[in-house]
Amino acid sequence: MHLAFILYGEWHIGWHCRGTSMQDLGPQGIAPVRILFADDSRLIRFAGHRILREHFDVAMAEDGRRAWETVRSDETIRAVVTDLLMPEMDGIELIHRIRNAADERIRALPVMVVTSIEEQNGRRRALDAGANDLVPKPFTGSDLIDPLHEYLRRAGQGRSGRPALPSNVEQTRNAFINRLEQIESFHHRHGIEFSLLHVRFTDYHAAVREQGLNHAEALMRHLERVLAREVRTEDPVGRSDESTFSIVLMATPSIGARRLSERLRTMLARTPVRFPGHSVALPVRIAIQTPKPDSVHGADDLLEAGLARLVQPAKVTRLADRLTRF
Repeated sequence: MHLAFILYGEWHIGWHCRGTSMQDLGPQGIAPVRILFADDSRLIRFAGHRILREHFDVAMAEDGRRAWETVRSDETIRAVVTDLLMPEMDGIELIHRIRNAADERIRALPVMVVTSIEEQNGRRRALDAGANDLVPKPFTGSDLIDPLHEYLRRAGQGRSGRPALPSNVEQTRNAFINRLEQIESFHHRHGIEFSLLHVRFTDYHAAVREQGLNHAEALMRHLERVLAREVRTEDPVGRSDESTFSIVLMATPSIGARRLSERLRTMLARTPVRFPGHSVALPVRIAIQTPKPDSVHGADDLLEAGLARLVQPAKVTRLADRLTRF
């Protein structure tokens, strides 16, 4: 069975005033956590504020000096996101001041640095100065929101350090294939069905050509986070080729895999990929693979057979603001 669909999202830009109103309160009536976003680019501040305000109360600073003044004067700040290259005081100096502050509250603040992959020297200096994490440019909303939530959760538990990837994400293709081999062997021995779900970002190579590798990889990071969040923690997620993530659904027949594909379609439609200044449509094709319980294949061959289903011809119709299934 093959499913594919085109997602379209709408992104509106707006500001909100300093302070918390009743509509800014969370579902339990709790005011959102306040964070600081510092960048000398007016566009990046504008877009970063719009992305973050859905989850946090956001203070803005247009250079490192104003960011430092805000950190010192606003005791409600719980995390900092900063650019590296800024006038008055750059991001490195800002991190130094935070990490060497006399106030323990300031020293403990999580600091995330927005930087391009090409700025290798600046990235090393930021980590040496005490940055907790690096956010690659171009960044998506999930590049900022997910790590911030995790840092704040860890801080609430008295923990520090960089948060790990979700436990169900395999960091290499070989690691994913090893997990698949173990799962296939277990299910075969016990005569239990399992399924694989293959999710391909169909415009990956076009994104590389038109916007560059960093842009395409940011889209893949967004897709990875959504998949890892939406499947069970025991179901491994791995990048099976440049443009595809595969998921092993343990003890799941084909009907369960189809239901999950529908849920993923809905979730992806609700979480468009947001970059500073614009949002991007994310065309995705999904293929489902359910090996027979009485047949055993090499894990690598099994994975390749599933990926081959994604390249079979399909009639594509693109309808703006609608999901297209084929």
